[in-house]
Amino acid sequence: MEMLKQEKIENGYQRCLVKAMDQTHQFLREDDAALDYERIHSVKSILYATIEQAGIETDRLISAQELLRELLTLVALQADPVHREKHEVLEILEKLKRVEISNFKSQI
Repeated sequence: MEMLKQEKIENGYQRCLVKAMDQTHQFLREDDAALDYERIHSVKSILYATIEQAGIETDRLISAQELLRELLTLVALQADPVHREKHEVLEILEKLKRVEISNFKSQI
């Protein structure tokens, strides 16, 4: 189970989200934290970073979703295959691979 948890946290957004939640939770549990301006700044910074990471993750997922929809349409049209459509499918598959590969590299 620990291994599954670690795999889930490999993603940059997820790591950032977990860190933001943990730091925010710790901050809110401390009675005197409201007076610690460095701590406030630290929590705000990780929250801003997480918001940015969420936007990047959302954009990546939307791109992948659009490509998958195009693939679905073109595959559905394969009942009457046309060479041009097959070429389009291959191009979309390459774009989708690049989206996923760039995401993988950004996590490393």
